[in-house]
Amino acid sequence: MSTTTYRPYEPRDAEGVMAIVLDAFNIRRYAPRPYLERSAAEVFLSECLLASTYAQVAVATDHAQGDGDEASGTERVMGVIMGRVEDEPPLPAQPLVHAHRLAGMAWLATAGMPQWDTLTQAFGFDYRRAELRQDVLMGGCAALTDEITLLAVHPACRGRGIGTRLYDGFMEHLRAHGRKDFFLYTDSLCGYEFCERQALTRAATRELRLDVPGLPENVEVYLYAGEVPEAEPASA
Repeated sequence: MSTTTYRPYEPRDAEGVMAIVLDAFNIRRYAPRPYLERSAAEVFLSECLLASTYAQVAVATDHAQGDGDEASGTERVMGVIMGRVEDEPPLPAQPLVHAHRLAGMAWLATAGMPQWDTLTQAFGFDYRRAELRQDVLMGGCAALTDEITLLAVHPACRGRGIGTRLYDGFMEHLRAHGRKDFFLYTDSLCGYEFCERQALTRAATRELRLDVPGLPENVEVYLYAGEVPEAEPASA
């Protein structure tokens, strides 16, 4: 028997979240060596944590009957969402997360030299996101305050409503803080269709050229903006 729990992210969830982001963001394409992919995933996760004030995971617990009829269970992280709410305090353990990021960057910069061409292409997304932000600010078409910094679901668990449940939880968090608008970055390699289903507005688009084996040469990078929906009335 398995149960699903939605709860705040904890350091023990890091391995499960990294397993998700390795697949969701094609990290193995940019760091095509087992000794590099873990460091690349750790850097990615650390950057998301450092940019966020909110983090929740969806966890499946597989229950088994232990000795003496005591229940035991194995947890599996099925999905994750992180977000930044303006003026809210950062997530705890920031110094440790920062140290992990620096250690991962140092390892990639040394052991990753043979794959440096593909590794550095991942930074192209950062440049495009900065350009998208400038496009939106210049156009004045969206407020760029609160942000979804990470939303991903394990490939084996997609289609079960996990991403929607995590997303709705962050919307509730934004409402509780009196927030009205939010945004997120995504691209044509990810599940950007989720944004369309949530009726978010594609506020800006930029193109990025890649030369990474197994990935398209042309990728579109998007900035989506949305309004925090009003809470549904409680049923009688």
